[in-house]
Amino acid sequence: MQKISYEFATVTKNGVVEQIGRSSILQPKINYKGGSIKWYEDKLKPEQPEPAEK
Repeated sequence: MQKISYEFATVTKNGVVEQIGRSSILQPKINYKGGSIKWYEDKLKPEQPEPAEK
């Protein structure tokens, strides 16, 4: 993991700190090397006639 961001939070009541919380977000290393991406070729589905009502 490469990037880390922290957030701190406090809960106060009547000027007294009651809780202290923290969280962290870990982000993996980016492995993009600038190469090309092969995209899947989109194909439309053949149209099907609607069923006749009885």
